[in-house]
Amino acid sequence: MKNREFKAFQAAMGSKIRKETKMTIFDQRGETIKFEPDSFCLSLWDITMPEWISDEVREELVDALIGFDDEMSLIIADNVIDCWSGLGLHVTGIRHVDELLGKLYMRILDCAHRKGIYLDYRF
Repeated sequence: MKNREFKAFQAAMGSKIRKETKMTIFDQRGETIKFEPDSFCLSLWDITMPEWISDEVREELVDALIGFDDEMSLIIADNVIDCWSGLGLHVTGIRHVDELLGKLYMRILDCAHRKGIYLDYRF
């Protein structure tokens, strides 16, 4: 859990609303259930990811695949590859996946911009 998320978690644990409703917040970070990103998609990214992608964004990309099945992971991975390759930006029509892709696209495009790489997308 990133620091910003942890602070929000701590705030929620101490909130007045939680105390009034007697809501319990469970921290499952230490449990043995582990979800791993799709290894095939990670290998695709290893081969195709440009050097200008920052380590922070690389970590976010890997984390983004956690919890998706093979098929959706591959769709996300392919769409991300098209983004950093300059081929295009895709949407799936699935709101939560498109929101994730939008965030990833912005992070990738920000990396490109910071390194002076121009990716031109026409709508």
